[in-house]
Amino acid sequence: MRLLAKYLLIATFHFSFSQDYSYTLIPDELLTNADAVVRLDRMNVVVTAQDFMRITSKRVVTVLNENGDGDVHAYAFYDKSTKITDLEARILNKHGEEIKKIKKKDFIDQSAVDGGTLYSDSRVLYLRYTPTDYPYTVEFTKEYTTPNTAFAPSWNFLDGYRVSTEKSEFAFSMECGIPFRHKESNFESYPIELNATDTEISYVGTNLEAIETEPLSPSFVEFAPNVKIALDRFHLEGVDGSAKNWEEFGQWINDELISGRDYLDPGTIAKVQQLVQNVDDPQEKIRKVYEYVQDNTRYISVQLGIGGWMPISAEEVDRVKYGDCKGLTNYTKALLKAVGIESYYTVLFAGRHKRDFDTEFTSMQGNHAFLNVPVDGKELWLECTSQITPVNHLGMFTDDRNVLKITPTGGEIVRTRTYTDEENYQLTKAEYFTEANGSVKGKVRIVSKGTQYDQKFRQPSKTKLEQEEFYKSYWSYINNLSLGEINFNNDKKEISFLEEVDINAENYLSNTDGKLLFAPNLGNRNTHIPERSRNRERELVISRGYLDEDEFTIHLPKDYKVETLLEPILLETKFGSYEVKLESKEPEVLVYNRRLLIKSGRYSKEDYKLYRDFRKQVARYDNSRIILTKS
Repeated sequence: MRLLAKYLLIATFHFSFSQDYSYTLIPDELLTNADAVVRLDRMNVVVTAQDFMRITSKRVVTVLNENGDGDVHAYAFYDKSTKITDLEARILNKHGEEIKKIKKKDFIDQSAVDGGTLYSDSRVLYLRYTPTDYPYTVEFTKEYTTPNTAFAPSWNFLDGYRVSTEKSEFAFSMECGIPFRHKESNFESYPIELNATDTEISYVGTNLEAIETEPLSPSFVEFAPNVKIALDRFHLEGVDGSAKNWEEFGQWINDELISGRDYLDPGTIAKVQQLVQNVDDPQEKIRKVYEYVQDNTRYISVQLGIGGWMPISAEEVDRVKYGDCKGLTNYTKALLKAVGIESYYTVLFAGRHKRDFDTEFTSMQGNHAFLNVPVDGKELWLECTSQITPVNHLGMFTDDRNVLKITPTGGEIVRTRTYTDEENYQLTKAEYFTEANGSVKGKVRIVSKGTQYDQKFRQPSKTKLEQEEFYKSYWSYINNLSLGEINFNNDKKEISFLEEVDINAENYLSNTDGKLLFAPNLGNRNTHIPERSRNRERELVISRGYLDEDEFTIHLPKDYKVETLLEPILLETKFGSYEVKLESKEPEVLVYNRRLLIKSGRYSKEDYKLYRDFRKQVARYDNSRIILTKS
């Protein structure tokens, strides 16, 4: 009997006979650091044709406390292609006794996308259950079929932090002769068994203990065990494909999903050519075309059938004046082509937390598209969904990660721009006037670049109330803060953002026995101290560094002087440096200079305490006070 047949026979036996899921049977080691315990997580995937795949699964989760409610994962996505053939859940008490059964018709049925999506047939059935007591257990079974074999399920043996797994089983069978590939990651430290033939593969993991969160650690996927599966020949919403490497995969995307979708009306071509008439600088041409897209279109998501992966035609985007990331990227590409500039549709994993394409495993990856434009030996990037992002600004959504560039001759893995620590720059200059009654007022000017620009340049589009909330949070250490005039200047060519803010605060200086206690760093205190991480197991990761430079001119109250100036501070560490000087330039005028550099990088787990100590020193010195006495 073949391996998978044995496996499915065992699976059928388990499905047929009820197991004891009493809480008392959970091994003690699986309860440590856990909010939930996955008692059983089983999936069987059978591919019977290039365009047909059946997935059956059973998942049993014991929830230990309210923090584990989100780990039940009792849901099923479907659309016009994906058909749910079986769906059921049982709720068990702590003794493993059934207290409720939920049939398919009792699941909540709703759209699987948010309100920003114009077209989508994606829906989700999910279990809504409010527990009356902990622990409780949910047994959830489902079966569905899909023609979209481009998305062979991956498998994770651990759900995430603070969730342990008692048993995890995954089996994949290819019954139609198509070659498939698999990649196992991070198996070394886990009890996982693997059995494989040319057409079948199965995995069994037992007693995988929960992983505790650690601040500033690598992403979970880097160290947790997981499996990826991909077919050499696959199907996606009516379109067949084949690829064994990224070059072939990019060729398929170009030929089947992008090619021929760049037609534009001759009137539009004439308009955009007129726009760049007499412009010789290619970068200026790119800027004008990009701003034309920003001024004349808006972003709306489209996730309908093949439209979830194929861009809307450039002609259609031009007509309706909207599109999703794919459509707007393709439209911008077509406009640039009309003015003689070549560019490349690019697929990536976008998000604040960096996620790379797996360069060693070719498969359907990515959640976003934007545009790559080679010019003058450089690679420029255009975020075509944004109406305000400057040319070649990659914020934390798309910076520093491997992406797939699609060319007419195939796919190419490239890396997006990485900002140096010094490029993530903020310069704060301010002039403050203090009074003997404890009040302070002044004007603050802040210039931000790199990823610090990314955190600021959307401020002009916010309401006055939202702006005030932002600055009161930014200067949360100033009590009784009130804001005056707020002005912005967004220099898109230099990718530099200027903020000018008038501030006023009562009782900033405290009076003690006729002396004034005063903290000279009004404008940029870095008071965050990373959490303790005892018995740390993973590296320290600082994903983005930055440089802050500050210069504050401080006018003292009339007839007051400094009793003792701060001693100059200089801290030099492998994680960065910190420097502070406070000088008296003239009677009743002080100048405060500060420089903080945080260096990105990966450091040993032993370095975490040293880094935390460094940040504690920075926070302490940023809060330093001086005493003012009457002359």
